[in-house]
Amino acid sequence: MKFITVFGSSRCKAGEPEYIFAEKVGKLIGKYGHNVATGGYQGTMEAVSKGSLSQGVIVNGVTVPSLFSEKIEKSFERTPNIYVNKEIKSKSLPNRIHFLLKDSKAVVVLPGKIGTLTELFVAWNSNYLFNKSEDKDLIPVFLKKDFWKDIVDNLPENMELDKKLFSYFENIEELEEFISELN
Repeated sequence: MKFITVFGSSRCKAGEPEYIFAEKVGKLIGKYGHNVATGGYQGTMEAVSKGSLSQGVIVNGVTVPSLFSEKIEKSFERTPNIYVNKEIKSKSLPNRIHFLLKDSKAVVVLPGKIGTLTELFVAWNSNYLFNKSEDKDLIPVFLKKDFWKDIVDNLPENMELDKKLFSYFENIEELEEFISELN
């Protein structure tokens, strides 16, 4: 089963602009009949899941129970959010990212923290490697411009980070142009 993967912050809360925007992203993905996959916990993951589920699509939440568990006192990521209708338990963070990318038809990267940056770099690196291989298709990666452009533009040029391997979007209408063209 193919889906659109969304990466973003686990720290935003319902009612905040970042959460509201992420919920719109989820609705947009679902509007076009695409299933969605997120890390399955709170914040952006919850908002995207909520928006997608309202459109009747499958919402995959890829969790890491061994890392985010009730045994870890400070962890707030203990159970999947209530909008996930299919939980996939992974063994580690790398395994989680691998699952989120392997059957993805596209990746949307919203504002986030170090985890989101890691996910972006893995998606970007996958496309870099796929670009070198004739038997792999690139995965379209769409970045929220107002958050990611300054970060990406300030990376050293000699890292071979081909900026043609992703596209920026500024608002939900621009993202809709990309999503509407996906099969």
